[in-house]
Amino acid sequence: MKRLPQKPAVWLDSDPGVDDAWAIIVAASTCEVRGLSTVAGNVPLPDTYANARRIARELSQNAWPILPGADQPLLSPLMTATAYHGQTGLGDWSPNDRDSEPLDFRARVWQWWHAHAQEMASVHLVVTGPPTNLAIGALAFPELRSLWASVTLMGGALPGAQVDKAQEFNVYVDPHAADIVMHWIQRLQLIGLNVAHKALIPVSDLSRLTEYGRVGTMLRHMLTFYLHKARGEGGQADAFPIDDVVALAAVVHPEFFHWREMPLAVVREGPLRGTVVLSPSDIRRPPVRVATDIDVRAFRAWLWESMDAYRPQRNT
Repeated sequence: MKRLPQKPAVWLDSDPGVDDAWAIIVAASTCEVRGLSTVAGNVPLPDTYANARRIARELSQNAWPILPGADQPLLSPLMTATAYHGQTGLGDWSPNDRDSEPLDFRARVWQWWHAHAQEMASVHLVVTGPPTNLAIGALAFPELRSLWASVTLMGGALPGAQVDKAQEFNVYVDPHAADIVMHWIQRLQLIGLNVAHKALIPVSDLSRLTEYGRVGTMLRHMLTFYLHKARGEGGQADAFPIDDVVALAAVVHPEFFHWREMPLAVVREGPLRGTVVLSPSDIRRPPVRVATDIDVRAFRAWLWESMDAYRPQRNT
């Protein structure tokens, strides 16, 4: 595979979460990470915030800014995904040190983005949890709507696509926030289940994690739990999706994907809640760049090449 390109500057907004954790790990080796923020989603906010801090410490990335965001969706109760990610979000992995720092709700991430707007203008925002933080930021500080170099949202599916879930978790949890993002955020691109569930990882590939030292051990413990539910999604019994890593790949290697542009909206209530649809023509929304396909072989090769950064150094 070709040498990785120059590292893009990214900010990761997520709800860690096993596949969010893997996305953070890959970002640390392929991107210039400007910071992390967390939102209530897979597990409640205290857990997602603690998980981001634990992962950063495990990667020896103690200088990253890590900010909490929203502790619930805009207009509905929080639904979590502990069946997939475990009670605290990271499966069977337990770090050696527990995070005892309390959440400081005086410093929310959208306030940080606003205060550092000039710095954020060259950054690619990757949202792999419910998009509540971004929606609040767009409403509170309108300049955030057009601030970013790009915004990539892991959520929903291409309108009309045949996928194995009618609604995707991130958009279903907070459809009101997702619709605000579709309406206002510029330079937005969408990675939906129709693409993410093509880029499956064979279960047999997980034996490779033994090559990556402490980081590989961490991922192996997380994925052991995750596979109980995630294995078989996407239609292959011997493989599983890592949706959030696919969203990161869209920033680092957009050429892996086929794209279409279209204005989008989100169904916010009723039995189709969380479904991404084409926006009515009389409501003028900016077009969203939507992934329609992916080069799965290239994605998998990039993933494992990215993990090579974690091979233990041998003394010579």
